[in-house]
Amino acid sequence: FQHYYITNNLRLINMIRKWTKPTLYGSGAFRHFLESRSKLVQEKYCPPLICLNPAMQFYVRTKYEKPPPIQIVKETLKLSDGGIVAFDHFANSKGSKDKDDYIVVISPGLRETTHSVKILTLANSLLVNGFPNVFVLNSRASCSIPMTSKMMTFAWGDGNHLNESVENLESRFPGKKIILVGACLGAMSTIDYLSTEEANRPSIAGAVLHSCNWELKADAMKCSSGINYQLFNKGLVIDTLHRIEKSYTEEERELKEEWYQEKGIDMEYLRKSKSIWDIEERFVAPLIGVSGADEYYQKVSPVNKCHKVKKPVVVINSRDDFMAPFDHYKLPEFVKNPNLVLWSTAAGGHVCFVDGLFPVTNYLDKAVPECAKLMCDFVEDGDDADK
Repeated sequence: FQHYYITNNLRLINMIRKWTKPTLYGSGAFRHFLESRSKLVQEKYCPPLICLNPAMQFYVRTKYEKPPPIQIVKETLKLSDGGIVAFDHFANSKGSKDKDDYIVVISPGLRETTHSVKILTLANSLLVNGFPNVFVLNSRASCSIPMTSKMMTFAWGDGNHLNESVENLESRFPGKKIILVGACLGAMSTIDYLSTEEANRPSIAGAVLHSCNWELKADAMKCSSGINYQLFNKGLVIDTLHRIEKSYTEEERELKEEWYQEKGIDMEYLRKSKSIWDIEERFVAPLIGVSGADEYYQKVSPVNKCHKVKKPVVVINSRDDFMAPFDHYKLPEFVKNPNLVLWSTAAGGHVCFVDGLFPVTNYLDKAVPECAKLMCDFVEDGDDADK
C-alpha cells in the first residue's frame, strides 16, 4: 500500500509540474513582439488532471467536445489540374469585425474536414475574435466531393492547392491580407507553400500552425512504436486505407483504379499495411514518383524547408506530443530563421490541448486567435514603419 501511495503521489506531482507558462523559441523580432504583447504567454496552461496524459487528452477531446452553433456556407474550388476541393466559408455577420481586412484559411489535418468538431470550434473562435471571414480548404476526395483528376487524394504535405486558394481569395477580396492556419498535415502543407516564391506576395500576412510534424520519418517511427501503435497508429492506418479506397461515384472508382494501376500500386499489398510507414512506402511514394518512404520523408519534411520561409510563422506544439515530438524540431536549426517562432507548452498531446471539462474547452481556441491578431498587429506595425 505504501509503495502504491508513494508511486501515485509522485505521478500526480509530475503531472502538476506540467501546469506551466508556454515557452517561446525564436531569434527574430516577431518572437519578441509576441512575448511583449501576448496575454497567454504570461498565463499557465493548466489542463484538467485527467488530461495531463496525452492519451487522455486525445480521448476526452475526441469523445466529449461539442460543436458550436455555426453556419457553414458550402463552396468549392476548381483547381488548375481539373480537381475540385471543398472550400467552405464561415462568415460573421453580427459580432466583432476588428480584423475585417484579414481572411483566415484553415488547412485541416489528415482525418479532419470542415465538419469536424475541432475545425468548427476553431473557426468559431476566430469569428468571435474579430475575423469575419474564415475559409476551410479541405483535402481532395473529402466532404462528399469525388476526385475528378489524377492527382493526390490527400495533400501529403504539398502546398500547390493552397497557392490556388490564395489566388482565388485575392481576386474575390482585393486588398485584404490572408492568414494561414494549419493543423498536422495541413500545417505541413502550409510550410511547403510558404517555402516557395509564390508565397512571397503582399497578401500573405503569415501563418499560425499547431501539432506540425517537423521531421516526418522520426515522427512516423515514434507513432508506430510501443503503446502509440495501439492507441493511435492502428486507427490512423484503418482510416487512411478507407479514404484511399473510398469512392463517391462509379466514375471516381474507375478513375482511381486506372490511376493506381498506372502508378504500379499493389492494392492487395497495400491493404496489409500495419503502420503509416507501410502506407507511405507502398502508396504515397509511388504516387508522387519517389523511390520509397525515406525519400518521401526527405522531400516533404518541414525541417528541410523551414529555412526558406520568409513570412512570420508561429508553430504551437506540446512537449508531450506523441506524433510530432518536441525534440524533432531541432531548435538550433529552427531558430536560425528569424521568421519562425515555436510556442511550446508542457502538455497538450497531439491536436488536443484540452483546457476544461464542463464543457470541454480547448487551449488552441484561445491561442490561435490571439496569435493571429498579434500577427496582424505585427504586420501593420511593419507597414507603418515602411511608410
